[in-house]
Amino acid sequence: MTNKKNLNLHETTSPPKMKIVKEFRDENTKEVGFKFVDYYISEDKTLFQAHLHYDQLYTVRSAELSPYALGLLEGKIMGTKCPKCGDVFFPPRVNCWNLDCKLTKTEWIELPQTGKVHTYTIAGWSGRSSLKRLPFVLAYVILDGVTTAVANEIREINPWNAEFNMLVKVKFVPKEQRVGAITDFYFVPADDWKPSPMNPEKERIKKLCEPVYKWVASLK
Repeated sequence: MTNKKNLNLHETTSPPKMKIVKEFRDENTKEVGFKFVDYYISEDKTLFQAHLHYDQLYTVRSAELSPYALGLLEGKIMGTKCPKCGDVFFPPRVNCWNLDCKLTKTEWIELPQTGKVHTYTIAGWSGRSSLKRLPFVLAYVILDGVTTAVANEIREINPWNAEFNMLVKVKFVPKEQRVGAITDFYFVPADDWKPSPMNPEKERIKKLCEPVYKWVASLK
């Protein structure tokens, strides 16, 4: 029987031919909180895996969705397209979800980094990893040419100015901070987008946001 106490963490959770290429763990890392601590890329650069702390350690293997994670590291938005019906998916899907296509295998394509807001909400509360960004806009965005919507933040905007169908673009975090996850990018208003004038509804939302800003400012 194998002595589990002598097993190396990376040896037990890494598939064959995986090698560590970046580690985020430091001497202050503890088994609490939310934080990516490392990622692996296979020798042939086709498979991706990461370790995530979320109060305990999780192994996240992207498997057939590895092109999505690897694309994020390079500043690309990779989605999938059904060769049968033409539907384009982001987040990507390995098989088409159109019932008439009977799980046809999709193909990988690089997507535009522009789109529009399908729907959104303003967060006044969140988990620990996002508390200091409150209040923020969480939106479902449909990228240009894509059939489905993806959820992510809209930043660089006053929350009360968010609008349905507003034009947005992708903005990536600095390359050295990317971890192959959806947190590698967020949305910002498109270059030529301007918010509509203030109105009673916007004033109402702004009033609701004010105490949240004050509370966040008091956090240590």
